[in-house]
Amino acid sequence: MKIYFAGLLLGGILLSACSATQQNIFPGKEWQTSTPEEQGVDSEKMNAALEYLASKSKHNLNKEVLVIRNGYQIFAGENIDSTHNIWSCSKTFTSMVLGLLVDDGKISLDDKAVNYEPLLKEFYPDVTFRHFTTMTSGYSAKGRSRWNDENADWSWTVYEPEEPLFPAGEAYAYWDEAQMMFGRVLTQILQKQMKEFLQERVTDKIGMGEWQWHPENDLNGIPINNGCTNVIINAKQFARWGWLFLNEGNWDGEQLISKEYVKMATSVQVPATVPMGDTDRKETVGPGCYGFNWWVNGQKADGRMKLPGAPESVFFPSGLNNNKCLCIPQWNMVIVRMGEDGHPDDKDLVYGTFLKMMSEAIIK
Repeated sequence: MKIYFAGLLLGGILLSACSATQQNIFPGKEWQTSTPEEQGVDSEKMNAALEYLASKSKHNLNKEVLVIRNGYQIFAGENIDSTHNIWSCSKTFTSMVLGLLVDDGKISLDDKAVNYEPLLKEFYPDVTFRHFTTMTSGYSAKGRSRWNDENADWSWTVYEPEEPLFPAGEAYAYWDEAQMMFGRVLTQILQKQMKEFLQERVTDKIGMGEWQWHPENDLNGIPINNGCTNVIINAKQFARWGWLFLNEGNWDGEQLISKEYVKMATSVQVPATVPMGDTDRKETVGPGCYGFNWWVNGQKADGRMKLPGAPESVFFPSGLNNNKCLCIPQWNMVIVRMGEDGHPDDKDLVYGTFLKMMSEAIIK
């Protein structure tokens, strides 16, 4: 791994970074760099926390880890330009599309999705957009899984509904078929590709540059971006996504999505009292710690926090192969961990411990 501590080099003159007390900055073409100490972080303790994270990771270690504080890059692994799928972290991109449509007055969170997608008429007349984005829709599709485990979602026929897993709003199930149907409904409303919509409204404005979101199918010739996965980016781009949400949807003075939606999306929206659906995905517990396709460090029904030892303010997307973008408002910090190497054992405990160690590095 590599650590980048230099100040910004401009016209051959080395400029020191601003102190942590100054207003947040936003990246131009690249993130500006700073030392941890200049941004109120003890580098020795931060490196100890990062070494712990690496020790619990597989072959990607910290090669695609990026730490941003106050808008400055204070740690960067050697492969932060590596581009690949972020898997279920992509769900937050689908959630962003929903938020923009709500902001635009095109739909409301409690509108019935069937009003826009006739395929839902028989089995899902009462499912709302809120149900879809909180994984409480109960949606399931016909056919066996495309994976080895025939009981696991998702099937090859994700847009062919069958009887629900449970009545809408009565339970929680982390079910990718539901998220994919959610993406189809949003595409129906947009009548354009979700990726194209986001690029115009958000990602071009925050400087993400080129990125991909591979479609799963099409709707009358319009590609349906896979609502649950297939966003292809690198750690530097992912950090911009997190920095936008940490700044409550504001990017360098421009409100790209309402502060109200960001606050809802990144706070608990599924009460801990909501039961888990009777599926094979019971290990993915959302009640008490799930927002609008964002994870929150909330308290689950058993009394445990999602990330034990971490600040309660933490929110993040989480995807297969140990991909995360941790947003910690009280530290004004975003930490990206990307890879293609699989989750550590007991990943929530690992990340809770990692963030507890990081808390000891925060000087001011």
